Amino acid sequence: MNKKIIFQIFLYFLIFFFIGLLAFQYSYDEKPKDTSFSENNVDLNFNTNTSSNTMSNIEYKSTDTIGNQYLIRAKLGSISDENSNVILMQDVEAEIQLDNSEKILISALSAEYNIVNYDTFFKEQTNIKYNEHNLNCNNADLIFKDHKIKLYSNINYSSLNTSLLADEIEIDLITKNLKVYMIDKNQKIKATFKNNVSN
Repeated sequence: MNKKIIFQIFLYFLIFFFIGLLAFQYSYDEKPKDTSFSENNVDLNFNTNTSSNTMSNIEYKSTDTIGNQYLIRAKLGSISDENSNVILMQDVEAEIQLDNSEKILISALSAEYNIVNYDTFFKEQTNIKYNEHNLNCNNADLIFKDHKIKLYSNINYSSLNTSLLADEIEIDLITKNLKVYMIDKNQKIKATFKNNVSN
């Protein structure tokens, strides 16, 4: 065989070897990307009592993939005995800054906040304000990956000219729409419309 052909075969083998090596290296160096949320900031202030898992004045911030920013504050919190990823909060306030600069404000007496997936379950005297919408209920579940807030249990909704009672309301954080439901399909939503009187 000719030395020139042997050299060309060796050169092709060397090129394919380096291409294979690079492809192998990049396939193992890629880290899975979080498709839902990225945590921006977590601030915790702990009580001086080291024998307790109680925290005071806690604040969590995060941003989702569509640009909505979440801020959740509580006066008190403690790590759940059943799940160390869950913070049991008391006297809770949350603010959702939507990508179009509108705000949703949430307050509740208590909440459960998951530090891994950011889902928050507000409980007891939950109030949500969004533009002219005012919602009161016992429970509201903020599900981050679905970009939704689900309200249930004793819902009372009011706006500038409407008030209603329903079993469930869902707020879509992408479309900014409200969906109102009754659990029993035979029951109807009770709505009251106020007349706007102009002189």
